[in-house]
Amino acid sequence: MGKKAKNNQVGRPAIPQPVTTASPAPSALVRLMASVSQIAPLVGESVPGWSEDTVKGFVTKLPEGDRSPFLTFVDDFARLGARAREVHDEVKAKETSLEDGRAALQADREGLVVERASMDEARSRFDADALKLATERDEVSRLRNELVGAKQELALREAEVRGGLVLEREASLKVLQEQILALERQRDQLPSEVSRRRQELLEEARREAAHVLEAAQEQAASLEQKETELALQDVGLKRRENKIRVEEEVLRTRQRNLQEDARQHAKDLLEEKETEIARHVREIERLRKVVSGQQSELDELDALRQVTGDDPEKLLHDVESLRAHNKELDRKLQEMRSSQSEGDAKELREQRDALQRSLDAAKGELFGLRQQEEQWKLSVMERENAETMRVVLEKHKALLGSAVQELRAQVDDLIDQGKEATAFPELTRMDKELALRIPTVPAPALSALVGDLQARIAHAEEGKQLHFSKEVLQLFVGGLAMSRLHIFQGISGTGKTSLATAFCAAIGATCTVVPVQAGWRDRADLIGHYNAFEKRYYEKDTLQALYRAQTEAQGDMLHVVLLDEMNLSRPEQYFAEFLSAMEVSQAKRLITLMESRPASGAPALLVDGRQIRLPANLWFIGTANHDETTNAFADKTHDRAFVLELPKHGPSAERIARPSDRVTWSFDSLMHLFDEARRKHATHVKKLLSALDSCRLTKILNDSFGLGWGNRLEQQMVRFMPVVLECGGTEALALDHMLATRMFRDGKVTGRHDKRADDLRVVEDALNAFWRDAKLGDTPTSCLTAIEADIQRLERGG
Repeated sequence: MGKKAKNNQVGRPAIPQPVTTASPAPSALVRLMASVSQIAPLVGESVPGWSEDTVKGFVTKLPEGDRSPFLTFVDDFARLGARAREVHDEVKAKETSLEDGRAALQADREGLVVERASMDEARSRFDADALKLATERDEVSRLRNELVGAKQELALREAEVRGGLVLEREASLKVLQEQILALERQRDQLPSEVSRRRQELLEEARREAAHVLEAAQEQAASLEQKETELALQDVGLKRRENKIRVEEEVLRTRQRNLQEDARQHAKDLLEEKETEIARHVREIERLRKVVSGQQSELDELDALRQVTGDDPEKLLHDVESLRAHNKELDRKLQEMRSSQSEGDAKELREQRDALQRSLDAAKGELFGLRQQEEQWKLSVMERENAETMRVVLEKHKALLGSAVQELRAQVDDLIDQGKEATAFPELTRMDKELALRIPTVPAPALSALVGDLQARIAHAEEGKQLHFSKEVLQLFVGGLAMSRLHIFQGISGTGKTSLATAFCAAIGATCTVVPVQAGWRDRADLIGHYNAFEKRYYEKDTLQALYRAQTEAQGDMLHVVLLDEMNLSRPEQYFAEFLSAMEVSQAKRLITLMESRPASGAPALLVDGRQIRLPANLWFIGTANHDETTNAFADKTHDRAFVLELPKHGPSAERIARPSDRVTWSFDSLMHLFDEARRKHATHVKKLLSALDSCRLTKILNDSFGLGWGNRLEQQMVRFMPVVLECGGTEALALDHMLATRMFRDGKVTGRHDKRADDLRVVEDALNAFWRDAKLGDTPTSCLTAIEADIQRLERGG
């Protein structure tokens, strides 16, 4: 790069003397020193202790012809050092970015491994569930065929009955009803049998699934070696997993009669899949950004190559040239050493050492650039892998989209299949089968009704004689006129359930027994619910009883829904709509079953195809025990019901003759008897209620206990007391029962902790005084018993 000095003499060459001809360019020297200061730390060396005067002195001692090339070299070297520093900083930044990208790709690989294991488990469950479902379908199909055969036989028998004579028809109808009840009981047992069989199949499937899982785990090791194939298989497995989930959800919906809307469930499932697709799209976008960043890095690498001569090898060539020039300088130094003083040689050696260190630093930089080139090559490979993964994810997205479309098609098919079917199959069947009116007979006059009813109840159940006193039956018949909700209380064995079932058997009424469960929370537990996915209403026994009572065949019969163990759950929750409906007029007593009318197949007797009326000829009778497993009745239930406390009774010595015939009382005739009794005794009952309202007892209850006679109680008394009187009971019996169950029960007058025994004695005296003043005759036994029991409790400190 420099020129050799000319020698005109043989021997020692001429040594240039330091003259003031041309001073070195200060900017070149400053850049040289700055470059040395920047490069030295990069190679782990300390910054040389050069000074500007030292460098200038060295330059001035160079021959005139070599000085300008040397300054040019210094300037180029300074610029090269500054650029090397910039490249070093850029490389460090790119290394950090590449490490972050490498960590993200590693996390993605680990996620794919976990997802693959989950798919393997899903595949095992799918195989086991497929076997289980096939077996269950066969079993359910067999049971359905048996039930269809039984219904066909029943329809045939009913057709034969319709074609016979009137007397034969009546006898055959009763036999048919018994057979229908037996078949209904058999039908009710089918779900439990199916459930038991399903549990057995599930256990067997779980065992088989465990074996399959072990085999799958053994094969997992070999699958790990097939990364590329696994990515494609994951897509297929994911699709199968989606189908499995959909089928599992559909089957669960059909088997356990889910209360929630299955259409909404399928919609949520579709949204979940679309969310998953969106997540994959975001992942693809992220990978695209990574690829774009790596492409930018490659572009920067290309730019760097252009700066360094389009190839790092050019930089190496420059270094080699510098090394050759350095050797030339060494040679010159040796020539000058013979003619210069010892101090000049030392200065030249220092300069040579400095240049040598600069050369070593350049070699280190070259080595670093070569390493950076290798890293960029790896980055390019990772970018290619990321591009491959992006392609796989896009295929995955496409397959998920097709799976979602298939799911939608399956849901639409299931919806279309249910469009033509009726939403209320059992109610619709009643429209067809219960069209012939069952003959009824007028109820006997109320004066003879209790005696006739006592005899019929006594022989209602084969093998034993049931005895209920006339006073209990007088109150019970009065309760039929007073409220459509009865509550029978008493200890176990007092005949709560027997009174309800025997009463129905005695007068030809239909009795539907509904065992209340402790987990009931809303009306769907009592009457069923609508499944929008299957377009079908699951009609429970209570709903069928409500509809049956309105049919042409049984519209003039009495119907009873027996809520066994009514207070195992809270009636204010599952029975709330019925309690509210009982407060309005008969025309407005409607229970809404669905929000909108079904598209087809609405039963004829439903109002607007979606509401069912509470029929006037149906009563709810609830039995109640009181222990730690039951709930106390709230005032909302207690005040709307007729409550009857059944005493414990032993066998009766009285022999009651068996009635010679079986009857079916007419509902209309019984209501007519109740209306006549109310008109007959209305004036007397209102006079008695007026006297009660103005007596001292009412004032004490109002002032000391905060209790009064509401309109509901007065209306109930107007309906209740006339029927009791007409059935042979007394005013004292009727009034004592109403006061005991309304005022003198726990939480009202008795059972309170804010009152003393003396307060109850004042009430007792006022009650006895009213009884004497009203000339009621008998004592208020039930009220006095409750007061005395509570006084004893308070005196014991309870």
